[in-house]
Amino acid sequence: MKKHYLKTLAIGCFSLSMLAHAADPVTLNITGNIIASPCQISSDSVTKAIDLGQNIQASSLQAAGASSTWVPFTINLTSCPAGTTKAIMTMHGAADPARPADLYLSTGTAANVSVQLQMQSGEPMGDGKSYTGNISSNAYSYNMQARAYSVSGGATPGTISSVVTATFVYQ
Repeated sequence: MKKHYLKTLAIGCFSLSMLAHAADPVTLNITGNIIASPCQISSDSVTKAIDLGQNIQASSLQAAGASSTWVPFTINLTSCPAGTTKAIMTMHGAADPARPADLYLSTGTAANVSVQLQMQSGEPMGDGKSYTGNISSNAYSYNMQARAYSVSGGATPGTISSVVTATFVYQ
């Protein structure tokens, strides 16, 4: 019986020593990211030609802060997949340093004229400005408007030209 007791005691001590020398536990940090799928930009919105007018009178832009009439346009998102609930549109272009919040420089031949861009609700959409649209029925329409604007007045006859791009992030 003594031998059996000693044998059991020896096995028990060996087992305890194995536990004392066990490796440290391993921690797994598991991460991931589920992103919203993009909507389609309707074909009539991919490249917009917004004509501010071919007969804007220079005399109407002589005073500081003078502008032409607003020209409305829409950027349409369609076929938004289930799970995509928001689309954040951000504008990019050469900002007019006099008023970067809502004016873009014109590269046309008319002097002292910028292009003013905003949502039809009145929110300015200058370079870097974003607007969030809530997707409904798998679509969203950004209702916007643009016009010629003279910060300092004294506009001269010539062309107005500005390129502004919109990028989208989906949630």
